[in-house]
Amino acid sequence: MEAAAIRALLHRDRRWALYALGDLDARRQHYCEWYVRGASVALLYREFDTPILFAAGTTDVLADLPEVDTCLLHVPEAFLGAVERRFELEWACPMLRMALERASFARPTGSAVVEPLGSAHERELRELYADGRDSGEEPDFFMPIQLGDDTFFGIRHDGRLVAAGGTHLYSATESIGAVGNVYTRRSHRGRGLASAVVAGIVERLIARGTETIGLNVRLANAGAIRLYERLGFRGHTRFWEGRAHRRRTAS
Repeated sequence: MEAAAIRALLHRDRRWALYALGDLDARRQHYCEWYVRGASVALLYREFDTPILFAAGTTDVLADLPEVDTCLLHVPEAFLGAVERRFELEWACPMLRMALERASFARPTGSAVVEPLGSAHERELRELYADGRDSGEEPDFFMPIQLGDDTFFGIRHDGRLVAAGGTHLYSATESIGAVGNVYTRRSHRGRGLASAVVAGIVERLIARGTETIGLNVRLANAGAIRLYERLGFRGHTRFWEGRAHRRRTAS
């Protein structure tokens, strides 16, 4: 199916389809396998060793997928039962897609000054993110190529990077931005640094005229949800992230 037809289906809910729309970008579309049934759509995104499964619409579209040994899930809450009939879950985590309500956005009063970060700051970012390795908080979807989108910002204390963030995905063509890779060093939390970083990212995306700005957060992370709500984000879709393996037929 042509990209224009896929795009039309995804535009039915741009906020949920944020990442899938970004995958239509010319830099990524060759990694995509699209499956369509009526108004429903599924995507197997194969840039990484383990493909990512995205879905929207109704669960019958899953019947069109090829056999996949292992995949990472990115599916609506209502899809989990259908997924479990086809796959065995290694793990699954309830998530919330939040999207920016532009009229509600405001930089926090008295927030820290942020600085733009680029490819020259990769080493510093990796050192910062490693602070969360032992606690399981290290951002797990940071790739150096993301720094080329010019959406990363950071905050320093005594010259050392103590908070930073940017986007997981940005596409000027599709007018989307997925905020991510946000992390504050454990020794500097409770000072509003994450709010200042996210505000800087959002301001950059708004200045570019980005139509849809969203992010993912664990449903159980009430503190992060409140932080994003104060910045103007609102809950949009509950979904599941996870890792699944093809269900084997008993011999």
